[in-house]
Amino acid sequence: RSWMYLESIFIGAEDIRLQLPEEAKKFDAINKQFKGIMTTTNASPKAVAACTEDNRFETLTALGEKLEKCQKSLTNYLDTKRGAFPRFFFISDDELL
Repeated sequence: RSWMYLESIFIGAEDIRLQLPEEAKKFDAINKQFKGIMTTTNASPKAVAACTEDNRFETLTALGEKLEKCQKSLTNYLDTKRGAFPRFFFISDDELL
């Protein structure tokens, strides 16, 4: 779920990529790895085979942690914008983006 949310932000919004270039690079790496896993899973759609591939659980757990870090960086960036413009405190992250 967080991958889908962040994909629309980091892939679809060029201004965010310019404001957070390091996080955009990190997300690109996460995105490439996640899509590779999904392509492999699609090629062999058997659940047991997909789940028991080498280090699959550890890889997905690590990707989840990296996505959380990207989310935190995005939230921190939006909070700095809210600090500059107090009226933005009443707007959700989605609306602010």
